[in-house]
Amino acid sequence: MKIIACLLLAAGLLLTVGPALAQPCQVASTTPANRAQGVDPSLAYVEVRFNEDMLTGRWSWVTNPKLGAFPVVAGKSVFVDPRTCRLPVKLGPGTTYAVGINTEGYGNFRSKADPDTPCAPYQIIFTTGTK
Repeated sequence: MKIIACLLLAAGLLLTVGPALAQPCQVASTTPANRAQGVDPSLAYVEVRFNEDMLTGRWSWVTNPKLGAFPVVAGKSVFVDPRTCRLPVKLGPGTTYAVGINTEGYGNFRSKADPDTPCAPYQIIFTTGTK
C-alpha cells in the first residue's frame, strides 16, 4: 500500500511540474564588445547580436547616464540580418559609453519565437581611445 501511495505521489508531482519555462532571448555578442577599452572613435555603429531570430520592426536602445554617455545617434536603427541590430552612432575620443538593451521599462527587443516576452536586459559599456 505504501509503495502504491508513493508511486501515485511521484506521478502527481511529475504532472504538476511540467516542462521547464523557456528562457527569454539573450544578447549573444556586441560591437564593440562589452567592457572594451580603446575602441576606435571612428566606429560608426553599435551592434547587438541575439541568440535567436528577432522581430525586426522594434528595438529598445536605452541610456544610463550613471554608467556612461549615450552615443550621438547618427541614423535609424536597422536589422542587418534576423539576429543583428545596428545603431548608427558618432563617438568621441576618450569617452565611456553605456548603451542599454531592454533595460527596466523598455522591452522592445523580442524574438519571433516568443513575441510576448522581452529579451533579457543587457548593458554595453565601452571606452573609446584618445585618437
